Amino acid sequence: MMIPLFLFGWNAMGQSYLQAGLVNQFYKSRQQALFWFALDTDAAPLRQELLSLLDSAAFHGLDSDRYHLKEMRTWPASPGGSNVSWQRQKDEWLTDAAIAYLKSLREGTGIYEQVSYDGVSSSYNVEEDNLLLEGLSRVRTADQLRALAATLIPASAAYDTLRAGLLQALTAGDRQKIRQLSPALNLYRWIHHHPFPRCIVVNIASASLSYYEQDTVRLRMKVVVGKPSTRTPRFAAWCDQLILYPYWNVPHKIAVNEFLPVFRKSPSLVDVMNMQLLDGKGKIVDPLKIDWSRLNKDNFPYALRQSTGCDNALGVLKFNLTSPYDVYMHDTNFKNAFQSAYRYYSHGCIRVEKPFELANAIMGEKLDTTFLAAGLKDQQPRPLRLENPVPVFVVYLNADIDADGKLRSYRDIYHLLK
Repeated sequence: MMIPLFLFGWNAMGQSYLQAGLVNQFYKSRQQALFWFALDTDAAPLRQELLSLLDSAAFHGLDSDRYHLKEMRTWPASPGGSNVSWQRQKDEWLTDAAIAYLKSLREGTGIYEQVSYDGVSSSYNVEEDNLLLEGLSRVRTADQLRALAATLIPASAAYDTLRAGLLQALTAGDRQKIRQLSPALNLYRWIHHHPFPRCIVVNIASASLSYYEQDTVRLRMKVVVGKPSTRTPRFAAWCDQLILYPYWNVPHKIAVNEFLPVFRKSPSLVDVMNMQLLDGKGKIVDPLKIDWSRLNKDNFPYALRQSTGCDNALGVLKFNLTSPYDVYMHDTNFKNAFQSAYRYYSHGCIRVEKPFELANAIMGEKLDTTFLAAGLKDQQPRPLRLENPVPVFVVYLNADIDADGKLRSYRDIYHLLK
């Protein structure tokens, strides 16, 4: 009995399978029956349609060669013309290429070269892959395969505009535009293929935020993101709670590098800046009773936080994010930064222009904005847990669609384009 090569993760030409596990699952559901050479399908046109789809992969920001196309174009003839083993190996290879390509159409590719953490997608992967395999297993003709591929592409004007821009760039041979638009299309598919009723997308490159409901932008606003030297990380996480009147717990690196030199010269500025020093037990320490001359960045035993109120660096509202980074979205006490076209000032966190509007959108108009707008001092932080957490995608799109539906290019402020 011949052992399928995909069980070892390798194809007939000694190359690694792209989706060995799903290939295994696909043939197991078919009791190991062939698919691309099956007698109950219009086999030759079906195989040709797959090659045609792969050949046009670049039109969706994909690399045809990634799906074995170059090798399949030069397949040697099978020994004797009807060798069962060789036909079997071809069938597996075509299946691997098809699954990998269809997954890329649905959810993008190269995503984890563009984001460093994804705490959102994993809970949906198994169900989505099962649906894809079920869809492929029902295909019998070239038309059905083409229709299946079409259902995996986002049906939106924004995606169509991005894709039209890519087609134009490919025709013109504009490599710079291609480098911008190919990742943008893949990120768009990754974000919007999820069945989320709502989500938040922060584009670092444009320093902007979009709040979506059912794939429609309901709210747009400017944001301030990290400086090139203190970049905002790229990730996907959940906004699981809002914190009214938050403390700003100053990261240790910022505390010792930026605040310690100031406070050593003038300890009274701790109170002037509405800061608090906490010892190892969380007890507030009087800054005037500290021997500052003995402290340095390697010997600073205190935690530093800024008390609540309108002069807090986080403003009066924080959007907590479930990422491994000490990064979140928040209000700010420095509103003038939103008037600038260059909005890359933060240590990595995301300052939002319209925090109350965004909070009301995700809370369902339940926020007491009068209480927040008062900017009261020394309030205790008040967490509000969201019954339905909202996914937040923080990405870097050098090409995106603006509020007028126009394709826009943005400066590569972090120098990430390859």
